[in-house]
Amino acid sequence: MGCAITFHDHIGRDQLEAAIEPMTVGQLRELLESAVGETVHAATGRADCEVELTLTGDSEMERLNFDHMGERSPTDVLAFPLHAWTVDGQHSYLSDDDGISPAGATLLGDIVIDLDQAVRQASAGNWSVAEEIVLLAIHSCLHLLGHDHADIDEEQAMRGLEHEVLAAMHRRHRDVSWKPGS
Repeated sequence: MGCAITFHDHIGRDQLEAAIEPMTVGQLRELLESAVGETVHAATGRADCEVELTLTGDSEMERLNFDHMGERSPTDVLAFPLHAWTVDGQHSYLSDDDGISPAGATLLGDIVIDLDQAVRQASAGNWSVAEEIVLLAIHSCLHLLGHDHADIDEEQAMRGLEHEVLAAMHRRHRDVSWKPGS
């Protein structure tokens, strides 16, 4: 089955198309499904999952960031996990108190990405907006799977998985003109 993503566009197709050109919205969706699937596989060994992914702008992200994190500014991404996970090094396991997962795909939770912030970060990193969105999806998917970067050991494990997934993405999607460092 792989990883299924339900997309929610809160910014408008025209704005998204302009930000990610020459890539199409369909190509970005395929790339994001691949990135989330690679992330889940790298972190859990499983491949079947479902994720809700919303693309929004600064104003909505600022409101969400305040409502959920108490911060009065936009942020690049927010992740809202549906399960409790235990992280052992780089691997995620459903916590004992989370109950038994039903057979089939696991609904991991919601990811919200701020397109305006992704545009700024892509410019600062000198890579494409699509590459930045992919990186944010990988990062937030790891949050859905219990990873964090609150201390140095957690951050090193999380960054290691991000690099592993990005390397797999670079190998799998050779048609994307990846920039060094993305």
